[in-house]
Amino acid sequence: MVDDSGAPGDGSAPGGADRASDLVVPGLTVQRRVLDFAMQAQLMGTLEIDPSTNCLVVRMGNTLAGDMLVDVAWPLGWSVAIRGGEIALIDAAGQTARRLGDEVWVEGGSIDADQANVVSCTGSKQVFVASGRFGGP
Repeated sequence: MVDDSGAPGDGSAPGGADRASDLVVPGLTVQRRVLDFAMQAQLMGTLEIDPSTNCLVVRMGNTLAGDMLVDVAWPLGWSVAIRGGEIALIDAAGQTARRLGDEVWVEGGSIDADQANVVSCTGSKQVFVASGRFGGP
């Protein structure tokens, strides 16, 4: 979570580095408005950080092209923070939804970032817009 200035609001050091472990809070693609539509695809993978962009993504394993990093446009109000010394995905209610390395299942669909009205953290032209249930094992 972040405070009004954009700084981490969970006790992390300013600038995104956690004092205890020197973790850096990764970037996150977030929707700018509540969607008025839903898509019905499902993305399954592992919550990871794209090392080239420092963005939180979902890694899909065993695709025809090998592993694939997917930039997810999380719902309005979602964020990323360091909780308990770990990088965590935080839902709009401020609860920890998942932690780095967890398996995730996200309902939604892939569309152009412009059409989704988001700025992709990874710079990808397409994002997976989370528009339904979210969970994991």
